[in-house]
Amino acid sequence: MRNWWNTTFLGRSIRRDRWLGWSFAAFAAIQLAAQLITAEVTPFFLYGMYSDKIHPADEYVRVTCTVNGSALTQEAMPRYAGELFFSTLYRLEGLDAQNYDDLFAPFIAERFGWLPQSTKQELSEELSFDPKDTTALGQWMIRYLGRALDEPVEEVIITREKYIYEDDRPVLIERSPLLSAHVQR
Repeated sequence: MRNWWNTTFLGRSIRRDRWLGWSFAAFAAIQLAAQLITAEVTPFFLYGMYSDKIHPADEYVRVTCTVNGSALTQEAMPRYAGELFFSTLYRLEGLDAQNYDDLFAPFIAERFGWLPQSTKQELSEELSFDPKDTTALGQWMIRYLGRALDEPVEEVIITREKYIYEDDRPVLIERSPLLSAHVQR
């Protein structure tokens, strides 16, 4: 057993540099204890990511995008461009579902409470999405998709679709427009 211990990384580390070796041992012991009590300690395994039960939702939401009359999928775009674009669409859908109750005002109030009220208000207005003005977002989508797809984009339509599962199959129950943008000339 002693010979085995001396050949391990930890055994060699303790022999070469006691402080460093015992630091590794303490770190390993803390990680082991965290796993046993199911605490989430980074940078390693997070218990909740893999061990919590998945509960089915009543409804599932899907965001679709139509460009120049054709359906656009994330796979049709370069990898990072598709990830950025579709994550933006799902963020828009989440804001719409919450009546545009944006998170910037509470964040600014909590983290930057020491700033003057006028500065906090201006930051909140500049960073938050204004649901009454979708023109800027729509024009950004047209420019972004034009570059990502390497083709002229005249029209972008974003739609929310809600589904429920019946007999293990998704059934569309509602379709509603989120945003429609056209090239401005």
